[in-house]
Amino acid sequence: MRENTPIIIVGAGPVGLAAALLLADGGHRVTVYEAAEEMDLRSDNSYPIGVNPRGQEALRRIDPALLEALRSQGEVVKAFQIHKGRRRIARLESGTLIATTRAFLNQILMERVRSTDAIDYVPGHRLESLSVTDRTLTFATSKGEVSVDAADARVLAADGVWSKARGALAEQMPSFDARVEDWGVQFRVVFSHPGAEAPDLDPADHHIFTSKGIYTATLSDGRWCVVLTAIHGDEAEALLLSKDGSDAHVRALRAHVQEHAALTAPLLSEEDYRAFFGRKPFAGAVVRCDRIAFEEWLLLLGDAAHSVVPPTGEGVNSGLEDAFLLAECDARGSATWFADFEAARLPDLAALGAYATVLKDNLRSTDPVRSGADVVVRIVDSVAARLHLPRARVEDRLFGHDAGLTTYRDAIGPWIRQRRVLFPVAKGVVGGARRALGTDRTTRAAHAAPVARTDGPARKITVVGGSRGTGRAVVEAALAANHDVTVVSRSGTGVGAVHVVTGDATDPDVARRAVAGADAVIVCVRGVKGATRPRTEVTRVMVDAMRHEGVRRLLVQTSLGVGGSEKQLPVPLRQIAPIILAKPLADHDAQDDVVRASGLDWTIVRPAGLTDRPATHRWRARSDDGGTLGGRVSRADVADCLLSCLDDPSSVGAQLGVSGP
Repeated sequence: MRENTPIIIVGAGPVGLAAALLLADGGHRVTVYEAAEEMDLRSDNSYPIGVNPRGQEALRRIDPALLEALRSQGEVVKAFQIHKGRRRIARLESGTLIATTRAFLNQILMERVRSTDAIDYVPGHRLESLSVTDRTLTFATSKGEVSVDAADARVLAADGVWSKARGALAEQMPSFDARVEDWGVQFRVVFSHPGAEAPDLDPADHHIFTSKGIYTATLSDGRWCVVLTAIHGDEAEALLLSKDGSDAHVRALRAHVQEHAALTAPLLSEEDYRAFFGRKPFAGAVVRCDRIAFEEWLLLLGDAAHSVVPPTGEGVNSGLEDAFLLAECDARGSATWFADFEAARLPDLAALGAYATVLKDNLRSTDPVRSGADVVVRIVDSVAARLHLPRARVEDRLFGHDAGLTTYRDAIGPWIRQRRVLFPVAKGVVGGARRALGTDRTTRAAHAAPVARTDGPARKITVVGGSRGTGRAVVEAALAANHDVTVVSRSGTGVGAVHVVTGDATDPDVARRAVAGADAVIVCVRGVKGATRPRTEVTRVMVDAMRHEGVRRLLVQTSLGVGGSEKQLPVPLRQIAPIILAKPLADHDAQDDVVRASGLDWTIVRPAGLTDRPATHRWRARSDDGGTLGGRVSRADVADCLLSCLDDPSSVGAQLGVSGP
């Protein structure tokens, strides 16, 4: 015979409320304890969520009218577009997900709870501790601590990611293994004004910008919400968590969005940015438990049992699915329905936890090799789909057109197996690509002393970017060859016996002083964090200065893989480089355009992967139509190549790919 035990639920979030309604409908008397005296259910102080078929099924089982209320207020998401900079790298079809806010979902469930006679709602009671031995719950209230005897009840702990119930269980039951891994990031939302538009963003889609984890979604009132990710240890973390909406912070926030999610920039006004600093950020953790049921007395539910990370899209949905699956176990009349639920649910939660852990590590990672490897795995999966080969299809199974109530072990399992095989291979390929293209700066050996080259006349040379990297190698080689060298330096310091022009190379006055009287200018500019086109801007200013001062000879180091030279790369790198190195390659492309349009006597040198090894003087140089290059080349050899071009008339107007021997 089915029991009719009283139910105590700790936590009045969507999961706790849904469980209360479903179990009350099953004949139980339910009491819900909530920490807040008054819950803030304004969407303006909430964040976007997507209710997928799992969450929708929970609402339908409670009352189809709730699902209709969600559909009438929410927006159906047609697809997810994933961007790297301005480049779209994937479009994931949906059509099953309803976008809303957590506040609205909680609101419609709370209204139903308050009108249900079998549910007692008790606000202002924050769980402080529980005793498994005594089966008591202790709550903090405005009037002091209150102890509740729960010996004759079943307790559902739906008290969220920082669950006090889970913590108490871990203290009292040493065999209980609960892993709680902080996301390492916090999220904060900026809302647009109603009716905002961006010409390159489809409002029927949600958009994900991978550079800094920026997510955009539309709401039913015509506003967009842009979710910004503050990554622990990142240079933008302090800005994104600041409460200071000063003009300087507003400008910095606008620049952050422009750099990492430029397509969203037209959506947001100065007022929108300023309001951002008054909103609360939210954080969390990935929670993975080896048990969720305890002695048929207490059960962990929702985030208390299996918190994930927002990019999974399964946070609230997995919890709502908990609620209706638990109600199914209760309806079967078993005396051990907590244990039955646990046995059926744990394999699914293990798969979901594995998926969430990978996405959590992706969010907090600043490793470009890891990021690139993820892109490669996604590309392989997309290619497999086009060729009708087996593929992971994890997003299709979770929120695509065919998404339904497939168990997590079946939906995510193929993805886990695919990643186990492909990800290590992809990391090796991407790491090799970065080394081959000279963008892997994990090691910085000191430059070996350059070999003196005295086979040409001494020249007056201005080196831009001469303090580090290839520019420094050029300076050292030029001094060894008895050239008269001038460098531009913000700090006023230089390398060896050089002339120093103190200042910023993008300042026209500084540039003119630097090139005045020079026989040639060599530009070897590196990327600058926070700048969109640093190489292009410096080169443009230098070209203008050279024209003004009458200096004709210009040599510029860019990169193999731009301006038509991608065919000189090995075949695998041709496919990967434009994706994983989109930003620096775009800068070099624009830089090349400036050089070719300068009207000067120019040479462009495009090295392959750069190393800090000594010069060999055995480098290879090929024009655009000269075949494939691939060997890495030392900065000292690139410097040797640039200086050899200085007095070679045949190199004027040439675009040379350079690699090692």
